[in-house]
Amino acid sequence: MSINVNSTSPILAALQDLNGSGQSNGDAGLIGGQSSSGAASTGASAAVTLGQNGSLDLSAMDADAMSLNRTTSIADLAVGAGQSVASLLTKLKDEATAAQSPTLDDTTRQALNGDFKSTLSQIASTVAGAGFDGVNLIDGQSTAGLTAGAGGVSLSSQNLTLGGPVVTLAATSSLGTPTSATSALSDITNSLAKIETALNALSDQANQVSAHSAILNQFTGVLQAGATAGADGGVDGARLMALQVQQQLSGQTQPIANQSPQMVLSLFR
Repeated sequence: MSINVNSTSPILAALQDLNGSGQSNGDAGLIGGQSSSGAASTGASAAVTLGQNGSLDLSAMDADAMSLNRTTSIADLAVGAGQSVASLLTKLKDEATAAQSPTLDDTTRQALNGDFKSTLSQIASTVAGAGFDGVNLIDGQSTAGLTAGAGGVSLSSQNLTLGGPVVTLAATSSLGTPTSATSALSDITNSLAKIETALNALSDQANQVSAHSAILNQFTGVLQAGATAGADGGVDGARLMALQVQQQLSGQTQPIANQSPQMVLSLFR
């Protein structure tokens, strides 16, 4: 199932122009005598056109913002749940390693197995509870994620259920014997390697939504300024603000993109 986020094509096209602003720092007539690239000119022109249309465009931007907020909640919840699953798998790995010893007495083995089963249940409930507004990106139920049409914002699902393609450890695994503990440890090690890739994918997509939301917020400010500017100064004011947004965005999107690998690597320290 695919769920569409409200999107206004002209606005999203303008956002895409602004998002490519790292290649342009300004306009010759407005900022420091620098020349503007095609992307900068297009982005600024789009801002002027939209800004002159006032409240209608702002209303459309509000609708986009609401949809992006929903998308952000879905993505963030999936990432947070995925990180919890990775942490729980690390705990299971320690328990399975200890349970491999053939010298464990029955009481100790039963205690380890009880904790192991409890953690397995916690993983299952974490995955099942990762949905927001009817969308769960990690429970294996959705074959398609969430898309935002012309804006290019999308989230694809990652199946983190027990016994699935990422977390290969089965819900029926146990530490009842040294042999079963060794088998479980092998599945856990495999799952930890795969979940790192899955978390990277989820985090990257969530960061794309965050970056898109930041652009939308900046662009909303441009529209508001264009709507309230006087008839004589409205166009130049909107153009200047659009170019300022471009400059701000050139240093904004890269730190957002770098959050994903740092966040995932912290789980394995």
